[in-house]
Amino acid sequence: MAKYGTVLAEVKDRIGTITLNRPDKRNALSTELFEDLVETLTPWRRDDNVAVVVIKGTEEYFSAGLDLDTMNWATDADRLRWYDATYYGYLELLEYPKPTIAAVAGHTFGGGCDIAVFCDIRVSSPNARFGFPQVRFGLTPFVDPLQRIVGQSQAKLLTLTGRRIDAAEALRIGLIDQIAEEGKLLETANGIAAEIASTNVDTVVRCTEMLRRSWSMDPMAAYVYGHVQYRDVHWNPAISQRMLDARAKIGRRAGA
Repeated sequence: MAKYGTVLAEVKDRIGTITLNRPDKRNALSTELFEDLVETLTPWRRDDNVAVVVIKGTEEYFSAGLDLDTMNWATDADRLRWYDATYYGYLELLEYPKPTIAAVAGHTFGGGCDIAVFCDIRVSSPNARFGFPQVRFGLTPFVDPLQRIVGQSQAKLLTLTGRRIDAAEALRIGLIDQIAEEGKLLETANGIAAEIASTNVDTVVRCTEMLRRSWSMDPMAAYVYGHVQYRDVHWNPAISQRMLDARAKIGRRAGA
């Protein structure tokens, strides 16, 4: 359980769901929230009951961004704790071995938009708005992996101007992957998560890793790396059984 209660966690049908839980602050990001996020995600890394993680706010808002009250540090130790919390919070998402889905609505700004960007898949409500307004305070956003997702030109527009865009524009530039119907954000995100969870956890982890690592490889290295992963999963008894079951099912259909 998260120590500070700034996130809520649930596991059902191999889907781990994390709900940002600072309703009085529109889920603005505090030191405690980042620490709770890492504390929740870490044990799920090796938990075969979790194949995929959904991170959400509410249907009205995802996160208003960094909590400016949190950044009013009383001591240097508080400041250093904040730096550590944000560093390891985003790093946990960047290097997470299982796929992550951000289900976003309403305000998805600043650090909240960063959380969505650091997830593997992004689904939004029609009312979602995105942006990095912290640049207007003089703070820098994460330009990467943003520029890998939307391209450098669109990343420049977003991070140099601090402009805010709606869900339709976010979909157009590739910042999000799908717009859910009104009132069906979590249903849509869970539908994607259920598709992922229906496969083998080992395969999900390997695919996530290949997608992350192959990006920086030359084509030949990426091919060899991919083939090694393909070869290795064949040794997994659960995957071998799935293949045998599928072959038997096809045989029954052919004989019908």
